[in-house]
Amino acid sequence: MLRYLYPVCICVFNALHTAHHAKGGPITEQDMALYRDRVKSMFYHAYNNYLENAFPYDELRPLTCDGQDTWGSFSLTLIDALDTLLILGNVTEFQRVVNVLQDGIGFDIDVNASAFETNIRVVGGLLSAHLLSKKAGIEVEAGWPCSGPLLRLAEEGRSEE
Repeated sequence: MLRYLYPVCICVFNALHTAHHAKGGPITEQDMALYRDRVKSMFYHAYNNYLENAFPYDELRPLTCDGQDTWGSFSLTLIDALDTLLILGNVTEFQRVVNVLQDGIGFDIDVNASAFETNIRVVGGLLSAHLLSKKAGIEVEAGWPCSGPLLRLAEEGRSEE
């Protein structure tokens, strides 16, 4: 579900940007703050509904408000959201999610998983969160960036197809 949020946010921003320029005015700091707040609100709407209605499944089914495992039962939306949580400055939730994933995700399961989705969304999501974690002020272990809990999860989750 969150993978669709970014394109939606871009479309909203472009529509607002185009409409504003059609009126002949430049985008102000106040406009940017409004757009930023709207995007943040859309993210948390999707994220919170996933947590309330679909976790630990991969994705939220918005019409039935329940979850489904679509790509391997990896809590995929939670992994997708990791880097966004840091970009939005929510270090506390990021740390909570890292702990949840470390304690509850496993890749040694017999499921039909898409190699593309696994590599792009699972491995990519974990790698980007791993690399952003230090910038977010999170204490990293010795040897970072060549070691860390998210990097180990990414290594476990990589597809070998």
